[in-house]
Amino acid sequence: MISYIKLFIYSCIFCIVLGCLLIGGGVLFIYLTKQYFFFPGYHLKRVFVFGCIAGTAITLATILFNLIDKFKARKKTPSDAE
Repeated sequence: MISYIKLFIYSCIFCIVLGCLLIGGGVLFIYLTKQYFFFPGYHLKRVFVFGCIAGTAITLATILFNLIDKFKARKKTPSDAE
């Protein structure tokens, strides 16, 4: 259970940092093309919210796929050696 909590925290942080890098790239592009700095504050809040949503989705998908693998491993019967 602790590993899933760590995965949740790491995936949320990764998605937030990636979102900040992408927004920063957009800000840099606008600055280089139009010669003014455009970075509204609501973008940071939006990146944080969407990063947490994406991190939650990553964690839930991982938990779901691990449960599917566990159930498939139980159903398999060993093959008879002839």
